Amino acid sequence: MSSNGQQRRRALLLDGDALSARRIRRALRQQGFEVLSAPDGEQGLTLLIDELLHLDVLVMAVDLPRRDGWSLLRLVRAAGGERDLRIVMVGRRLDAARREQLRWLGADAVADDEEGAQAVANAARPGAASCSAALACA
Repeated sequence: MSSNGQQRRRALLLDGDALSARRIRRALRQQGFEVLSAPDGEQGLTLLIDELLHLDVLVMAVDLPRRDGWSLLRLVRAAGGERDLRIVMVGRRLDAARREQLRWLGADAVADDEEGAQAVANAARPGAASCSAALACA
């Protein structure tokens, strides 16, 4: 719980790049999130299964080791039918077609890692717009 008695929002961060993960984790914490993390898709899937009912947002890199973000997104949205969990996909230099494909698969937002960790954290906030300079728009 936070100091004002409210329960903290929880984020699961999946990113195989240790430096990127550290920056995004810090930015999410500054936004008030408690952050769980995993360095690859397999460990991330295990954490997701264990923590799903307690998460507010899943932030994951498109390119993850062992199980990529694309397949996890499909698994969560299509196979699992989960619609309530906000999902933010993070990539580098994703063209418009790839961004639109991620949105079609069920990503709530697609953030460009090169825009900075704060842009990613902003996309994770509840009620955050799905579009900004750093995000893909539907």
